[in-house]
Amino acid sequence: MVLAWDAVKWGAADPSDGKNVVLHEFAHQLDYENLAADGAPELVTREQQKSWREVMRTGFASLRAADDTGIPTLLDTYGATNPAEFFAVSVEAFFERPAALRSHHPRLYAELQRYFNQNPIEYSAERSIRGDND
Repeated sequence: MVLAWDAVKWGAADPSDGKNVVLHEFAHQLDYENLAADGAPELVTREQQKSWREVMRTGFASLRAADDTGIPTLLDTYGATNPAEFFAVSVEAFFERPAALRSHHPRLYAELQRYFNQNPIEYSAERSIRGDND
């Protein structure tokens, strides 16, 4: 993975804005562990795979609908491009805006929490009150 240093610094400047190129590109690396850039990293059990597909499919469809209608969303609408980008922007939100993600997309948050085996709400720099569309 090669990253532009200015993009890395920009992404780190505000650790709670939901935008971070390092997290985004790292998510793509995880996605490709199973040799397919399809928004689904390598998952061990069929149960995990089924749950992942259901949650991600629903979230992706919801983001596409919001993007088509111009409804403001917590997730970057770049994630409406395809499932791989949906996963990547979801990872950005999971680590940078975890409380907002859990509030607005609890199933997505729970799925990412299981996958990463952590709860970033416990250590996030996310501000409790934001002026944007949480």
